[in-house]
Amino acid sequence: MAELEYLAEHLGTMLNQLSQAERRKLGSKIGRKLRVTQKTRITKQQNPDGSTYVPRKNHLRDKKNKIKNKMFNVIKNAKYMRLQTTPQGIAIGFSGRVAFIAAVHHYGLKDKVNKDGPTVKYVSRELLGFTEQEFRMIEDEVIHHIASL
Repeated sequence: MAELEYLAEHLGTMLNQLSQAERRKLGSKIGRKLRVTQKTRITKQQNPDGSTYVPRKNHLRDKKNKIKNKMFNVIKNAKYMRLQTTPQGIAIGFSGRVAFIAAVHHYGLKDKVNKDGPTVKYVSRELLGFTEQEFRMIEDEVIHHIASL
């Protein structure tokens, strides 16, 4: 989180000089790129620090020891991973019931497997977060946008 505060402080004076419409335009552009990078990382089954997700239980594997379905195959789509523009900036998150499921997995909380099933403690798998490349991409986008004005 310290990196995010540094980035906001570092680029804050440049962003304050932009009009509201220009900030919104830049925020949307960065948000779309971030959503793509988050989706790619979730597809690769990696945490923001580059480590892989903790593997699923063995009973989910077939006879060739391959996982039947990748985790989070559906929630990474734009229908569920929403981009929201606010006056303060942009927000990427999940919507509806998927938001609750994502939070359980992201923070490693307890939840029922199904309606009448047992309660299980899930392993933490960070779905959303910033990587070093994303910080550089944000900085580059802001500088490029300001230079093109």
